[in-house]
Amino acid sequence: MDEFTSADQALVAVHRIAEAIGHDDLHRPTPCRDFDVEALADHLIDTISRLGAAVAMPPTVPIEGSIDQRIQRVTQPLLAEWRRRGLAGDVVFGGRTLPAHLALGILSLELVVHGWDFAVALDRPLHVSDAHAAHVLGLARQTLTAQSRITAGFDPPVPVPATASALDQLIAFTGRDPRQMHSSGVGP
Repeated sequence: MDEFTSADQALVAVHRIAEAIGHDDLHRPTPCRDFDVEALADHLIDTISRLGAAVAMPPTVPIEGSIDQRIQRVTQPLLAEWRRRGLAGDVVFGGRTLPAHLALGILSLELVVHGWDFAVALDRPLHVSDAHAAHVLGLARQTLTAQSRITAGFDPPVPVPATASALDQLIAFTGRDPRQMHSSGVGP
């Protein structure tokens, strides 16, 4: 799977969750202890916008519309600009120089993991294939260092059984307990 396919699939997965977010859901807690749904959406949209800076796009943080519309408005032009730029060479993101394909991979990581956070908050399943989750987990293992965990606000990995699904392994690697999804009655 390439980074563009991964990002496209991640955007579809988060869309299926975010389109269901209503006004009454904005203050629901999420697995991110400092963020309710609305604050998590703001964080996600800001991070996506900052990924644009890595390809010389001016920061754009849409404030109008639903959470889903805002995510789409910031992500679609970002993906178009990344496609124009390509994945060769290095870019700077968050003060780190990264291979371009890993920097774009952060988009998939953000969309899938925060899509999962939204899904837990809304008590809905997140549909991500095992192959896609495994791909994003591989990207996460390459981009999340001890220092970047601190900077980006990721907790240490949570232990999971070796038989855990790729999505559960990804979620656990990012410091979340995948049992939160399963205890809510949704998920595999």
